[in-house]
Amino acid sequence: MMKIKKNLSDEEMFKGYVEKESFENAFDADEKVTSPKLKNKAAATKELLLPADAQEKLNQYLLEISMDWFKNGNGDVVWKVQKEQGQIIIKPAPAKKKA
Repeated sequence: MMKIKKNLSDEEMFKGYVEKESFENAFDADEKVTSPKLKNKAAATKELLLPADAQEKLNQYLLEISMDWFKNGNGDVVWKVQKEQGQIIIKPAPAKKKA
């Protein structure tokens, strides 16, 4: 019987393990393994295709609508994004609670 050590890091747990190539992981084979912190930072720096002043206005309006939403006791909010007749419409909607 093998005793499992406690408080091991992910690197220590997977030391010596080599995953067999499959359909699910074949596309990731060329990429370097990075820490989750770096992946989240890269996702956060994703560029929004709006000029800086438009981004600022958009953020201001989203904040105002979010504050009104919470003041009215509507709970958590998700943003529904739609394209209608050449316009982009962003609407608040109640977030569905996970069971």
